[in-house]
Amino acid sequence: MKLKYVLIYILALAVAVFIIYRTAHHDYYNAVTVTGATPLAVAQSVPKGYALRVDGRVKNPYHFSTSALRAFATTRIRTKELNSEGVFEGTYMYIGIPVYNILEGVAPAYPEDAALKMPTDMLVTFTSRSGEKVHFSYGELIMVDDSAPVTLAFDRKELLPTGDPESYHYNIRGGPLTGFRLIAPKEPDISRYLDDVVSMELSVLDAPDDLLPVRNKGLDCSSAGITGIVDRRELPTDFQGLDTISVDRWIRVGHGQGYKGMVSARGYRLRDFLKKNFPFYSADDYFLFVSCDGYRCLFSGREIFTTQDGCSMLFLTEMDNKQPPGDMLMACLDDYFIDRSIWGVSHVVILRP
Repeated sequence: MKLKYVLIYILALAVAVFIIYRTAHHDYYNAVTVTGATPLAVAQSVPKGYALRVDGRVKNPYHFSTSALRAFATTRIRTKELNSEGVFEGTYMYIGIPVYNILEGVAPAYPEDAALKMPTDMLVTFTSRSGEKVHFSYGELIMVDDSAPVTLAFDRKELLPTGDPESYHYNIRGGPLTGFRLIAPKEPDISRYLDDVVSMELSVLDAPDDLLPVRNKGLDCSSAGITGIVDRRELPTDFQGLDTISVDRWIRVGHGQGYKGMVSARGYRLRDFLKKNFPFYSADDYFLFVSCDGYRCLFSGREIFTTQDGCSMLFLTEMDNKQPPGDMLMACLDDYFIDRSIWGVSHVVILRP
């Protein structure tokens, strides 16, 4: 008799577990039973044990637990991965949190007497549990469009061909992730990918402030030319021999004030200007662009020289057939927000983290 009750209890427990599991996965089973489709990309939450720290030039350090990280919207991204030597390392599908989703809620810190309180000159450093680091400019993480965002991935699956997947051997990474993997899908290789990320730090690179315009918000000024600065050496620059290109529609939306109009534009490619005047540059360098009123924007060499976004960065000579503001405007035409587009550019400084 006792055995009978034990079996009934086990059966009831199994039914209860099934009902709970079925309820928790209600949407998945609806997709399968109602539509007949088998979803390969399903909604997933950050697994237990994940955490992230954000510190440095912030008003308060942020410590995100697993439950806090689950509040952020996620995305699904497929990658074709090459190493820095151009060797193919596989195709994968990631689920993770776009970094801009986190940065949007982080308050940068500025000196009390700062005339211009904007984070566009900041560097964001990601650090792994083992101490490895990679760097991005703040602007390339938050001002760009969101078509292929830099992402902290918490789930990875191999993308296998439908024909004979068992014998496929090109994916060198297998198994689940055990910590955040930073991925940069817009880039041509995985040089700035990083495994087991535990922290993000906001900072400002040392710049030769005494050689640069004083920050003065609202100053009415213009640029008579662009001075390059490398290791405190001032170098003249020019656009001689460079070709210009035209763009029919540049839709301008500001991060703080919204829609600012739509214009046609003409100018020189930024990467052509830098290659001509700084032939010793490296894609690992960072470029600080400074306006005559002291406004500053930091760009990574990897974004400028290796991505499509970099291809659409121009020094404008015309806007709607007129001279641009400040006589010289560096425009990021593919950015979502125009806050990295600087009028009156007077200096370009090469910096190395």
